[in-house]
This record gives sequence, structure tokens and C-alpha cells, in this order.
Amino acid sequence: MNKKLAAAIERDNRREDAGMHADDRSTCWTHQSWAEDCEDRHVRPTAGSLLAEAREIDRIRNR
Repeated sequence: MNKKLAAAIERDNRREDAGMHADDRSTCWTHQSWAEDCEDRHVRPTAGSLLAEAREIDRIRNR
């Protein structure tokens, strides 16, 4: 991590603490990188994926 990224993360953290919405960050808190560099690594849940996960849990429980 370079100094510019570290400063930007700190700035985004302060702004978020002050009320900025997390979607407005220019950095990624989770991956400690620029937001555009990791946007493909964030998978939003869909109804289908949640249903598949629930079915898998039920299948495991009912063995």
C-alpha cells in the first residue's frame, strides 16, 4: 500500500464516520485498495443465490 492510498482510505473513513454513504467511497475498506480495482470482487446477493444457499443448508441438516 502506498502513502496516497493510505491517506485516501483514512479520508474515506473519516468522511464515512461523518455521515457519507459507504457507496460514495473512492477506496475499498474491505480490500484496502482503490474501489475501482476491486469492484468485481464484491458479489451482491441475489434471490436465486440466497434460495440456493437455504436449500443447501436444508439438505445438509436433513442428512
